[in-house]
Amino acid sequence: MSKKNAREKLMQELLAPEYRLKCEYAIHIIEVKLEMLMEQFYVERGRPVISSITSRIKTVDSIERKLRKKNLPVDFATAEGKLSDLVGVRATCFFEDDIYKLAERLTAQEDVVLIREKDYMKKPKANGYQSLHLTVEVPIYTQEGCEKKRVEIQFRTVAMDFWAQLDYQLCYKKNIEEKTSRQIQEKLSKYAKEIAGIDRQMMRLRKQIDKLGTERDV
Repeated sequence: MSKKNAREKLMQELLAPEYRLKCEYAIHIIEVKLEMLMEQFYVERGRPVISSITSRIKTVDSIERKLRKKNLPVDFATAEGKLSDLVGVRATCFFEDDIYKLAERLTAQEDVVLIREKDYMKKPKANGYQSLHLTVEVPIYTQEGCEKKRVEIQFRTVAMDFWAQLDYQLCYKKNIEEKTSRQIQEKLSKYAKEIAGIDRQMMRLRKQIDKLGTERDV
């Protein structure tokens, strides 16, 4: 099959209403779970832990590009079987320690099956990118029965998200020669470490303030 025909067939299946509906349903399940956890944490801690929740269904162009990069067949079955980020939800949190607590409670739920975890907060990428990625499966119920749908959940702090968005604006789809690219990556990594340092300082300050509040209540 030609590249054009393969892409057209992939597009047809990815844009099918039934597929889109299942993706939206999976997103809704995760978003509701995060919103409920956010409410629970607010009651427990007296403060919000999530700044924003966003979601997306991976585009045809992005899927095709990723399949070709991995030297995989450009078809729907391969995309569903080999790519774990076709459906994505991102939770931007205020503090790093809240991220791990949220992830722990989310994956402890019986209908959420953890498939894979990539912790780029403890071990950032070479360019400085930091985030906690969880690939989970949630049940989707249709007339045909129960189907498991994979969702990639990204947790990051507001500071990490600030860096990631600027990195995307600066570098995405830019045709930069290798030597210059390495220099840019080194600078991005340096700035990411500086932002991460401020992130941790703010978390320590929050803990100090929390401690003062607890002592005052005694």
